[in-house]
Amino acid sequence: MHLFGNNFLRARCCHLHEVAENIFSKMAAFGDFSVVSKDDPRETEKLLVKLISLGFQTFAVNQFFTLKKTNKSNKDINRQYPKPKEWAQMPQLQALMKNNSKIQVLSRLTVVLEENSQMHQLASDAVQAFDILSVRPANEKQFFQCCSTLEIDIISLDMTIRTPFLVKHTQVNQAIERGVHFEIVYSPAIKDAIQRRHIFKNALQLVQVARGRNIIVSSEGEAEMDFRGPYDIANLSLLFGLKENRAKDAISKNVRAVVFHANARRGPGRAVVSGRSIQSLKQSVMCEDKRKADSIVSSQPACKKMKII
Repeated sequence: MHLFGNNFLRARCCHLHEVAENIFSKMAAFGDFSVVSKDDPRETEKLLVKLISLGFQTFAVNQFFTLKKTNKSNKDINRQYPKPKEWAQMPQLQALMKNNSKIQVLSRLTVVLEENSQMHQLASDAVQAFDILSVRPANEKQFFQCCSTLEIDIISLDMTIRTPFLVKHTQVNQAIERGVHFEIVYSPAIKDAIQRRHIFKNALQLVQVARGRNIIVSSEGEAEMDFRGPYDIANLSLLFGLKENRAKDAISKNVRAVVFHANARRGPGRAVVSGRSIQSLKQSVMCEDKRKADSIVSSQPACKKMKII
């Protein structure tokens, strides 16, 4: 029985590896949007170099920040926030970027929300200076606001613990319609069995509610041993409940979509996109065609109106 179990696991791993190879055979750049920023920039640079050696090309160096209660002016609020660093100016990264122009290193700020009154601070200049803006809500009310109104790029729930609220379809769909993405991190699952259990449970729930849409898988790695290559991440994504094409999107297509969304959010004047249902669009087109036909008929002589009708 023990031998059968080992053979089954071995066959399962081989199958996942073959699936990953099929997924990535026609793909280009891979991305990791949660490389934890270290106090020493040279240590962060080593992490990025490691990811490049694994085959990744797009990165976001992630700085975490917990909002504080404050009644101070915007200038004082701006002083509290960390500042984005110019990672592309680091010596090793510069040398690698000369050989590969597709390498892109972005700055990311993940704001840990504790109270609803803190959300207005997200509009400060210090926050908007980062390329990618992510939030980590603490309760259901904050999660609802993040999904429905906040101008953000990523919602990153703390999946290492039991989620203190129920993630609902309506809220997640609102975020997806606005182009906001949800993040699953995998490195804590490598380090601790309890965190692994919570991550798999929370990830399966999120993937089910989101139906696999707008999901990115990141490392949240703090050391070189925390990272895995694209094939391993594909295996994990399948175990999180993602289908083959969604597993591919989680580290490629969706990562690029986050970049596009962030550029539109931070761009001059900000991009404004309005949507209408297909049914209402059809009705408006039919009404417009009818008005045009009526105007043509009314402008024609009486002898020609019968032919047009």
